[in-house]
Amino acid sequence: MDTTAKRKSRSVRIKTTLDRHLENMAKEENRSVNNLIETLLAKASGFYEPNEETKKAIEEARRERPNLKKYTDVNNLFEDLAND
Repeated sequence: MDTTAKRKSRSVRIKTTLDRHLENMAKEENRSVNNLIETLLAKASGFYEPNEETKKAIEEARRERPNLKKYTDVNNLFEDLAND
């Protein structure tokens, strides 16, 4: 999880037994309960947000795509790689 992202505080009421279960899970994974809950919610809801480094790499790949060599099959690709 990105620890520098803006966060919103939200109060949630959960069963005491569930809270203990989450505390145990977090302890086993050596992480905070908050981090565990955020990760579980993101996975369960299908939420994904790439970090800044990944965002920059995606943009670079999009810019460079028109300049890249194109191959019709994998053999041509490997042949070209072997010749470098």
